[in-house]
Amino acid sequence: MSDLEKRVSDYEKLQKIIQLALSIALEPWSLEEQLEHMLALMLSIPGLELLNKGAIFLVDERTEGLKLIVSRGFSDFQTAMCSNIPPGYCLCGRAAMTKKIVFTSHVDDLHDVRYEEMRDHGHYCIPILSQRRLLGVINTYVPAAHRREEIEEDFLLAIASTVAGLIERKRGELALQKAHEDLDAAIRRQTSRGMFNPLAIERLVDLWRQDPRGDGFVPNPVHVGQILEMVFQASLQRKEEINVELSVSLLPPGEIEAYTDECNAMTLIFRHPIPLQVDALVALARSFDPVTTTIGVVPARGSSEALEICGAIFFNCSSPHRFDAHSFNRSPASMLTVMVRKVGCLQIFKGMEIIGGFDSGLFSEPSPPPFTESPLAWNLLRQVQHHSGYHRFGIGYWHVYRDFIDRLLLATAAKKNGGTIIWLPLSMEERAWAGAEPRFFLDKGPDGSALLETFREMEQWGETNQGHEDWHKREMVRLRLKRELMGFADLLSRLTLIDGALFLSDRLSPLTFGSMITANPWKGGVVSWVEEQIFPSVRVDLSRLGARHTSAVNFIGHCPDAIAFVISQDGPVTGLVQKDQDTIYWWPDCLGGLRDS
Repeated sequence: MSDLEKRVSDYEKLQKIIQLALSIALEPWSLEEQLEHMLALMLSIPGLELLNKGAIFLVDERTEGLKLIVSRGFSDFQTAMCSNIPPGYCLCGRAAMTKKIVFTSHVDDLHDVRYEEMRDHGHYCIPILSQRRLLGVINTYVPAAHRREEIEEDFLLAIASTVAGLIERKRGELALQKAHEDLDAAIRRQTSRGMFNPLAIERLVDLWRQDPRGDGFVPNPVHVGQILEMVFQASLQRKEEINVELSVSLLPPGEIEAYTDECNAMTLIFRHPIPLQVDALVALARSFDPVTTTIGVVPARGSSEALEICGAIFFNCSSPHRFDAHSFNRSPASMLTVMVRKVGCLQIFKGMEIIGGFDSGLFSEPSPPPFTESPLAWNLLRQVQHHSGYHRFGIGYWHVYRDFIDRLLLATAAKKNGGTIIWLPLSMEERAWAGAEPRFFLDKGPDGSALLETFREMEQWGETNQGHEDWHKREMVRLRLKRELMGFADLLSRLTLIDGALFLSDRLSPLTFGSMITANPWKGGVVSWVEEQIFPSVRVDLSRLGARHTSAVNFIGHCPDAIAFVISQDGPVTGLVQKDQDTIYWWPDCLGGLRDS
C-alpha cells in the first residue's frame, strides 16, 4: 500500500470513529455514562496499540486539579491513588498544566504515582481542550518500548476534541435545566406572594423617602408593584432567542417633556399612549438600549391605578463619573426606574442611584459603595502617593487613578467571561513570581499612570481656565485622551479573557496575562469587610466561591501588598486584600452602584 493509500485509509477510519463518538454524544445518558462509552471506544480502536486500560479525568473547578471520573483496568488501590491529581503531578497533571500531549514509553521519573507489582508500560496523556480552556485529561496505556506515532496522536486528539464537545454540550444542558428550575422557583415564589411582596414594595418607597433629593414626588406603591411585575414578566420572554433587556421609568403625571430642559435628554412622545402590558414592553425593548434609554410610564388619565406608556427618554448628557460609569447620567431624582439586564434580576433606581433590587424574587437593599470608598483602596493609595502625578496634583491625581480602576472593572465585567486581575506594587514583583507562573510575559506595555497624569493636567487646566481662548481646543484634546484611556481599559479587560490571571503593576502597566497562580494555600481567615463592621466573627466560606477566589486568596496571602479582583461570569466583582498576617479582607461588590454606560 502506498503512503497516499495509507493516509486515505487512516482518514476514512478516523471519520468512522468520530461518527461513532458523535453517536455516543447524542445518547440520553449521564455525562459519566457517556464518558465510559467514549473510553471503551477509544481503547478498542483497531490499529492503535493501546492496552485495555485507561481513564478520563475532569477539572475540579474548586481545586483546579483533576478528578477521576471513569476508568478501565484500574485496581482499587490505583483508583484511590488517582482519584484527585494536582496540577503538574504525575503524567496527567503535567498534561493538564502544559495543555499538551504527554508521551512516555516506559515507567520513568515522570511517574509520580507508583505501586508494587507495577509492570513496565507507557502512556499517551491527552488534554481535553475547548478553545484552549482545559476541561480534563484522557490517560491511555501503551506497551513498554512503544514508539510514538503521529497517526496515533491524530486519532487520540480527534477523540479528545469530540469528548470536549460532549462535555460542553452536557454542561450546557445541565446549566439550562438549572436555569429553568431557578426560574420556575422564582415564579412560584413570586406567585405565592402575590407576585411582589407588598412589604418589600413599601420598603422601596421608604428608601425613596430617605433620599432627600427630588421635588417631593413619592411614587404610589400600587404603581411600583405594577411596574415591577410587568418588567419581571417581560424579562422571562425571549425574542428570537435573545433575552429581553429593558428599563422602565415611573414619571410624575405629565412631566416627560420637562426632562429635556433639565437633563439635555432626547424624548420620544407617543401621540396615543399605550397601556402598560408585557407584550408592549417586549416589543419596545428591541428598540431601546436599557443603559441609556428608558421607557416612560405615567398614571393613566381617569384612573388611580392604571399605567400607560407615554414615550421614551434617551439620556444624552455626559456622566458625572470621569469615565462614564453611571447609568441614566444626571437623570432627575424624581424618576423611579426599573432596569432588567438578566432574567428575573431587577434593579430599582431613584434618579441614577440604586435604591434596591430583586434577584429571583428576593429583595435586597442597596449594595455597598464602590471598593474605592473602602479599605481596599488604602493599598492603592499608599503606592499612588509615590507617583509623580500625585506629587504634582495631590488628591486630584488619586481621584483620576481611582476612577480608572472603576472603568477597568466595569469593562472586564461587561465581557461576561470571568477572570482575575492582580494589582501588584512593583516593589513586590520578585516575590510575586514565587507564587505565580507567568505565561505571556510582557517586555513592554503602556504606562497607564503617565496617561492619567497627563489627563489630570488637562483636567486641572480646564477647571481653572474656562474663559481662556484655547479652552475649547484643549477640551477636545482632553476628550480624545479620555477615549484613549477608556480604550486602554478595554484592552486590559480583554487580556482577562485568556485562562489565568492578568498582573497589573501599580503604574497600571500590564506585566503578564494568562498566568497560573501557584501560591501555597492560605492558612489564615477570610472575612467580609462589610459584615465585620457588625459581626466581627463572621468568616467567608471559600468552598462556596470556586477556584478563582481560592487561588486569588492564596496569592494575596503570599503577596500581602497586592490586591486581587475576581470577576465572576454573571455575578459581582469581588476584591481581596490582606488585613494582617492572619486575615484577608473580602469585599463582596467592588462596583457597588456603578454600571457601564
